[in-house]
Amino acid sequence: MNLDTQQQSAVETESKRALVLSGAGSGKTRVLIERIAHLIETQHVSPYEIMAFTFTRKAAGEIRTRLVERLGNQAYHVQMGTMHALALSMLQRFGDVIGIKGKQLTVYGDWEEQFLLKDVAMAMGVYNGKAWKPKKRDVDDVFYAYYACGVEPNELDPVHDLFHAFIARCKENNSMTYGGLLAGMNLLIPTMAQYLKIKHILVDEIQDIDFLQWKIIREMEEAFGASLYCVGDLDQSIYEWRGAVPQYLIEHEAEFDIYRLQTNYRSRASIVEAANKLISHNQDRLPMEMVATREDGDEGSNVFLFKDVDSEKLVDMFELKEKPVTILARNHALLTKLSMLLEAAHIDHVYIGKDTALTNSEEFRRFHAFLKLIRNPFDNFSMLLIKDILGISAEDYSEIRHKAAEQGMSHFQMWRSLFKMTPDFFAHSGYLVEYVSLLNSHSWWKFDIAPIIVFIQKYIDESSVETTVSNYLDWLATIDIQDEVKEDYEGLTLMTIHAAKGLEWGTVIIAGCNEEILPSKQAIRNDEIEAERRLFYVAMTRAKDNLILTVRPTVTETNGREYVNPESRFIGEAI
Repeated sequence: MNLDTQQQSAVETESKRALVLSGAGSGKTRVLIERIAHLIETQHVSPYEIMAFTFTRKAAGEIRTRLVERLGNQAYHVQMGTMHALALSMLQRFGDVIGIKGKQLTVYGDWEEQFLLKDVAMAMGVYNGKAWKPKKRDVDDVFYAYYACGVEPNELDPVHDLFHAFIARCKENNSMTYGGLLAGMNLLIPTMAQYLKIKHILVDEIQDIDFLQWKIIREMEEAFGASLYCVGDLDQSIYEWRGAVPQYLIEHEAEFDIYRLQTNYRSRASIVEAANKLISHNQDRLPMEMVATREDGDEGSNVFLFKDVDSEKLVDMFELKEKPVTILARNHALLTKLSMLLEAAHIDHVYIGKDTALTNSEEFRRFHAFLKLIRNPFDNFSMLLIKDILGISAEDYSEIRHKAAEQGMSHFQMWRSLFKMTPDFFAHSGYLVEYVSLLNSHSWWKFDIAPIIVFIQKYIDESSVETTVSNYLDWLATIDIQDEVKEDYEGLTLMTIHAAKGLEWGTVIIAGCNEEILPSKQAIRNDEIEAERRLFYVAMTRAKDNLILTVRPTVTETNGREYVNPESRFIGEAI
């Protein structure tokens, strides 16, 4: 690949700790690929000695594909993926060190975690089906601290006993929550250092990692004696609400050799200028100004502002041109209504987030409990989810639980032993298509499983690996909303700004550029304007050719009450 001077310096650095500040559209993916290629081809580093963390699975897939084109089969030996995906991989390899049967590990999503937490809390008498004691907010804060910072509650914390009872239940089920994967990986670093010879650690989107992820990276850096190569952009940090700590980079700036990629190859000049003007209002940043390489079109500025545009008018004004168009919004409320109106107007579009909503549904999780038991017969929670579907009475299940405890067996194992009524799908080979066909043929279901079957079939059709139950569950455990994005789709796409991170389109429409929408009411109340400004900046810099800002009516009336939402302050700051 041809590299500019800034990119070349970043790729060829000999620094043991480098921070590459990469502006929007500056070619950071190219730099990451060339950095890995430089290590292998010029520095003669074995690909087995490189571990690269990406923020999304889509980014990992893109880098892997382009790296294979660049290096051939050597690229497959680079350990690459999101931190959660690599954590799962490490737990499957070395989980026995912390008492986990890695090959059979079950990963619980948000819905399963909350269901199991309530079950444990009810058994302990701290939740009665309605009220929590301690307060649910305090419970959530403890788990947030554990997942984002790796901090467990102390003995005086009122949530201490519940937390440890929940962790113990997970261990009994040979399972972990999605958030718990990183805590598990952190425990495995000494073991990993014995068996893996990682000499170079690369981290993409470094501004969006949390304290626990920083801890893992720092401890791996020390345990392996590895170099650290971080790529990111503080101006694009939009995940503080999820635990990201962009301030960490500002506080530790002196520990890195810093390289800046400031040339924007993506967007037209007026878009770059507007984005620069907007983000310059932030104080907590490492200063960097993008320089455009693309001129505006013959008609002048490629940034357009439309006022008094509600959802109905947005549908009316939409005209599909040659280039793909994407509508970005702060939240799903606006997008859901817009999608309904587009459907009514018979305008084809893709709404990114529908599959994610499906995977978080109770029906999806109960269906998949069958597949999880095929892989992990120790998963008592998955057995709990399907007992009603299988027609197991409360009395029979009480007997199953009692005898399982007596004999040191799982509930699933005891059910099979006691009742000899195991459905045929539990006896088949490990291929996903067979199990799905058999599950689809049964008449147990009291909910519509058709969308679930379509979802799984899509995975089977698009998979590049053997479609076993285990491979599918590994893929599902670290699913990301960007997995829904269709490559080379030429139509209309709807998605939130958070989901659009790292992507680009010819024309981008930002909907709802109003106060209390973007910035949000909560951000205004909590004085989190800089975080919202970064979010607006990310939305603007997704556009290559045209950026359209739409402002909803600033005065509206609902049920006789008047609401005032002025034009977003960010518009005046940008244009």
